[in-house]
Amino acid sequence: MTTYLITVSLGPVQGMIAAARRTRDLWCGSWVLSEAARAAALVLHNADAKNKPLIFPYTENPDSDLKPKEKLGDEANIANILRAQIELSSPGAAAKLCKKAKDAANQRIQDLGKRAIQQLGRLDTPLRMEVWNAQIGDILECYSAWVPIHHNGYPDASRNLGRVLNERKATRNFAPACELKITGLPKSSLDGALETVLPKEWPLQHPARRKLGLGSGEQLDALGVIKRMAVGADQFTPYSRIAADAWIRELAPEQRERINEQYEPIRELDLATKCTGNGGIYTDLPFDGELLFDFRLQNAINEYQRWFPEGVARLQRLREVLIAIGRQLDPKGQTIGAPVPYAAILKGDGDHMGRLLSQARTIEDSKAISEALHRFASSVRLIVRNCNGHAIYAGGDDVLAMVPLTSAQDCAKALADEFRVQMQDVITRLDLKIPADEKPTLSVGIAIGHVMEPLGALRQRAEQAEKLAKGDEQEHPRNALAIQLGIRSGGEYRWRASWDDEDARAALTRLTSGFRHRQLPSRVAFDLGAIDRRLGWLRDDNHADAGGMRKAEVLRMLDRARIDGGSAKVAPDLQQLLLELSSKLSLGKLADTLIIARWLAARRAADIGDN
Repeated sequence: MTTYLITVSLGPVQGMIAAARRTRDLWCGSWVLSEAARAAALVLHNADAKNKPLIFPYTENPDSDLKPKEKLGDEANIANILRAQIELSSPGAAAKLCKKAKDAANQRIQDLGKRAIQQLGRLDTPLRMEVWNAQIGDILECYSAWVPIHHNGYPDASRNLGRVLNERKATRNFAPACELKITGLPKSSLDGALETVLPKEWPLQHPARRKLGLGSGEQLDALGVIKRMAVGADQFTPYSRIAADAWIRELAPEQRERINEQYEPIRELDLATKCTGNGGIYTDLPFDGELLFDFRLQNAINEYQRWFPEGVARLQRLREVLIAIGRQLDPKGQTIGAPVPYAAILKGDGDHMGRLLSQARTIEDSKAISEALHRFASSVRLIVRNCNGHAIYAGGDDVLAMVPLTSAQDCAKALADEFRVQMQDVITRLDLKIPADEKPTLSVGIAIGHVMEPLGALRQRAEQAEKLAKGDEQEHPRNALAIQLGIRSGGEYRWRASWDDEDARAALTRLTSGFRHRQLPSRVAFDLGAIDRRLGWLRDDNHADAGGMRKAEVLRMLDRARIDGGSAKVAPDLQQLLLELSSKLSLGKLADTLIIARWLAARRAADIGDN
């Protein structure tokens, strides 16, 4: 018998997760891939269950933890790259084991597909089964590699395994596509890659359309149907509900009750969905939140005007209630208005993880690192939930979550702190010698976008924010927080600071507080931008009076600024902070920082001038 180090990689991650038009697609894509990895990991575990061969993922009770999950829970996701150490008789036995793991992953996908078909069958929705069968077996890409552990030991085998897996991926298989008898079918609306499996004759009023969340003309391939039907919609928290959360929490209980009374009849017609997942933290208003925004509510009324009078009547009643509540005053004497139509997608990734993993001297070291990553991932959902957000994916050192604007900074900081604690714990426990500037940290990107913005654009902005946080071109890369705001009317604004730069983070927090408590007028940011453009010829700082002229202009602007159009000036500490920042940053960057701070403070649409 020979001890082999084995890895199985499942994907494609982009195709499984990123092909999404609704938050529901993003949620379920992550879950489906995790379920496939769970099934494959169980096969590897069962190959030598007594010796607990799994390295990645770490599980405390693999016999139960690796069983299929029927719904979303608080457990960490299973990452798409598995690793195990198993004694086998030959390389052929390793190949057979990897094939068995791949088959189990594919079978889990097919089982989820059968569940979706059954649910649609109950709604009298026959699918194009020829197209379905051609697609369902080709959803997953599976690669595997194995190397024997020789006298050079585990570290050498680990390096070889990574090299062999990369070479295997470079020689990917190109299996022949199944030829369809039907030609000219529309493509899936999620990514336009594969043909639709939905029926040709399907009236707009068909109830399955509403269950699938489809608009007129939208199509789904097999994976798209699985994403929409494999898990109950009430387990997902839509982006719109996250955006409205801070506004909802400021409502009086009787105001929330009035909204709930009108929302429930709409949900009964499948024109809205419930929100019961995430530990039940949204029970005060347990609905998707989309219809709290008047532009979405009006669109729904217009869409159903011609053929669904009962639905239109219920939507109109909800609109009347929302308008009446919006005109009322809160305890501070401010108009309640409408919820802010922006939220944040948070994306985090560990830094210097390659360095940490390469320090593993034995299988036990790798398992200890895997356990530390598992502890972090298992804590993510609770951390995000405590910030009134919902974690979409938490596996290893990867995090994807949605959070309200008002808690986005706190959530990012809490995640980074927890990651640092868990990684330092395993470094200390294993007595690893890692320089301070190469220790694992968590870089976090926060992407802010409008609820009407396509999900693909929101996800892409989150990736850009994470890349900005990593900051390969920065003087101090990684270990940072970055925020990227996309305003629907146009314009992208960016901010970045190292987690070690407490002054920069404190400044953003104080500016955010200033906007939240109406201590800063909204026009300050735009006035600074105007000064920056007017003094553009001084930006190179070659002019002897550049600093003095900028300071004088900022002082003049602050002296004239008034809060809420009244007579009160900007608080002295905020004036001093803005002067200090204007000497450290270009006025353009300071203006961007203020705009981002204003959005982070927003609870209602009026806070950002969106009425």
